[in-house]
Amino acid sequence: MLHYHPDFKVDYEVKRGMYECLERLVRDLDVMSKIDFQLESFKSKYGLYGTPLAQLGLKTKTPSQWWESYGDEHPELQRFAIRVLNLTCSSSGCERNWSAFERVRI
Repeated sequence: MLHYHPDFKVDYEVKRGMYECLERLVRDLDVMSKIDFQLESFKSKYGLYGTPLAQLGLKTKTPSQWWESYGDEHPELQRFAIRVLNLTCSSSGCERNWSAFERVRI
């Protein structure tokens, strides 16, 4: 997890983007508030997040696997993190579709 890397620095634009993503994906203010509160436990390595096994898992598991394994104490944050991690990070899938659509004749 990038957040636990010793050289990690919080960037305003990244943080702002995370909260914008939270607003778009969650939309329920009560759930958003829970996630915001639960983020503090994650950042401070509270509970399962700080166990030696979870810290080792940062090196051996994918981010989605890590959240599935250690995020159960904070289900709203866990669900949000897994949703974000499952988003497509590139446009290559869309570009393949566009290429296919270019071949279609009407």
